[in-house]
Amino acid sequence: MSTLAPQEFCITLSDLASFMEITSAEVKKKAETVLKKKLKSQWLLPEEVRAVLLAEGYKYPHKTVSVQMLKGGVAKTTSVLNMGLRAAMYGARVLFVDLDQQANLSFALGVEDESLPVWIDIHEKRKSIEECVRFIEPHVDLIPSSLNNSVLDRALMNSQRNWAQAVKAPLEKIKHRYDLILIDTAPALSMVNTAVTIASDEVILPVNPDKFAFIGLQKNLEELDDIKKDFDLNFVKKVLFTKFDGRENASHELLQKCIDSFEDTLMKGYIRTSAEVKNSVRSGKSLFAGKSAVKEDYDFVTREMLGFA
Repeated sequence: MSTLAPQEFCITLSDLASFMEITSAEVKKKAETVLKKKLKSQWLLPEEVRAVLLAEGYKYPHKTVSVQMLKGGVAKTTSVLNMGLRAAMYGARVLFVDLDQQANLSFALGVEDESLPVWIDIHEKRKSIEECVRFIEPHVDLIPSSLNNSVLDRALMNSQRNWAQAVKAPLEKIKHRYDLILIDTAPALSMVNTAVTIASDEVILPVNPDKFAFIGLQKNLEELDDIKKDFDLNFVKKVLFTKFDGRENASHELLQKCIDSFEDTLMKGYIRTSAEVKNSVRSGKSLFAGKSAVKEDYDFVTREMLGFA
């Protein structure tokens, strides 16, 4: 079970009002009409938000998004965690898939049992994908990772089966249950990440204001282009600028460089640097329980990912 507090999976009436660009009183009235009950709390559960937004004409996506980056330290796992949790707060049915053997995403969601089945067990037919899914909270499930996944790349290399389908084929069996499947990956160019890319409808690449991260981004994009060509794929590439610090010239320079180099793929939103972002995964705390300014950034990019922005 997750260590996150209940309010970290719920959205406030005021946040939903801000998103819908109406007053909290109007949101409450709409919600009470749709749900056919009086609201006694400032929080709305994911299924309640879903009912309200569907009634307003919003449509949830049905897609698999992987978050990849060759260089570490770019807020990759933090972004997966907070975009996924925020998507669930907006009523999306979310499956997290942790394919980084360091398992930071799993730990952040309160799953630390090394004996649990992980993707290597799916690949080697010891467990079905259904047996690997862990319930976290309503609208939030997880396929965890552990150090056992460290041999997954070698297993794919030695596989007699079609290794390229090692992620996509199992996910196809449960994809209908979810609006959004979010895959966290190890910072590497590997067979596992190639298989993840093949399973993806969208690939998000976080980059922070660091010249080595920018070089890593360029290499990652080249690799994705090669994979797209080799396997005749049609996934969407998105670049997410993270750790932006308005006080530093390097942040402005690298952001402008990203705009100039990747204008068509750069997400509209970006993530500011903050202590909350640094501590989010380590502490197992979502950014949305408090009043962190950076939660606005992740709120915006989540809505962009969902097609709500």
